[in-house]
Amino acid sequence: MNASVLGLLIFAALATGCAAVALGLRDLLLARRGRRKGPPPPLRLHRRPRDAANRPAGAVGTFDRWFLRLVRETGMSLSPTEAVLVLILCGSVAGSAIFVFSEHPVAAVLGVLLGMGAALSCLAARRARHIRKLQDQLPTALDMLARSMRAGLSIDESVEMAGQQLPEPLAQEFRHSANQLALGLSLPAVMRSLVGRVRLFDVRIFTTTLTVHRQTGGNLAQVLERLAAVVRDRLDYRRQLRSTTSAGRFSTLLVAAIGPLLFVYMFFFQPDYVKAMLESPVGQSMLVAAFVLESIGLIWTARLLKPMY
Repeated sequence: MNASVLGLLIFAALATGCAAVALGLRDLLLARRGRRKGPPPPLRLHRRPRDAANRPAGAVGTFDRWFLRLVRETGMSLSPTEAVLVLILCGSVAGSAIFVFSEHPVAAVLGVLLGMGAALSCLAARRARHIRKLQDQLPTALDMLARSMRAGLSIDESVEMAGQQLPEPLAQEFRHSANQLALGLSLPAVMRSLVGRVRLFDVRIFTTTLTVHRQTGGNLAQVLERLAAVVRDRLDYRRQLRSTTSAGRFSTLLVAAIGPLLFVYMFFFQPDYVKAMLESPVGQSMLVAAFVLESIGLIWTARLLKPMY
């Protein structure tokens, strides 16, 4: 590591420390001003427009909404700020390790991207697992609601009982809906909130069924029993589809892993070849093109293997 790179790292560390001290002083000054002025005024709740979250706000706004939804759907007690810090930590650790080993800035940048990509992949895998649990528990919840209504309970009481007796994580969503109903929120508004939290097609059908029943009436217990049977049939179809396409998915993962594994092997055991490729403009362009094309191929294959219903 030469003197210029070391000086740059020291300058970055000092700048970060000064910024942290400045933010701490600002928080202290704001806290003192708040104490002098007395207690803050009472908060007032304002109704937000329904389409405020769906308005296009450019690429940055779209990515922000996607990331917030990703963190929320993982089921972990993790705030978006903490998730961003985890991504930065993973990228910094991977980039620093590669930079210390190779002392090349391009390799360090690739390490940062790989570290953050690995963290995002872990969050995406956790979200898929969480959604799969919700999907598997939904037929049981529908049967419980149907039995509760046949026993003479109302919709509000059935939702509250489902939140108490269902397993996690679906019980948490029903408890949240029961709390909203207890606060006086209307059933259509509660169902819209449930659809926003649990983005499943079966949940959308379930919420539409409850909303229509509240407006028109009918034998809701029988409808829920039929809906539970339909959801079970769809789950069986998805499991059969996954078992049928397992060979194709395994082949895709194997072909996609050959390139990165070969690059890691060459990086640790044949560093001269990797160094020559990273120092050459043609090698850097080929590496970036390979990363982009492989990402496109994985996304395309995942979309092809994803069931439509």
